[in-house]
Amino acid sequence: MTTFSPILLLWYVFPIIVLFASVFLVSALPLNKKFQLKGPDVAVPFLWFGMHQLSQAAFSLSILPYLIISILFLGILLVVFQAYYYGEITYKRFFKMFWRLTFLFTMLTYGLLIIMDIVLYL
Repeated sequence: MTTFSPILLLWYVFPIIVLFASVFLVSALPLNKKFQLKGPDVAVPFLWFGMHQLSQAAFSLSILPYLIISILFLGILLVVFQAYYYGEITYKRFFKMFWRLTFLFTMLTYGLLIIMDIVLYL
């Protein structure tokens, strides 16, 4: 059982801070107009770092390798889906869809990690 520490509270609110900061960064710099990036596109690597730190602090185990393997599997499924549904694989559409699904999967996993830590603490 883990003990509660203030650093865990920081990692609980870290996704909210990262999302606000990435939206501000994208709007302040010309990333939106030049590269068509949105806030969640920039936030993904920071969320991976936060997940690594949270899992290390809470469980003494990093879930980052398992997350990367899951994201690679997601990419394979997405390629098969696009080849079947569209009949072709367009790189721009694939990478955009892949990165946005990676963000959704990362946020879902981060939320589940926070819930698991709170439940194990109780």
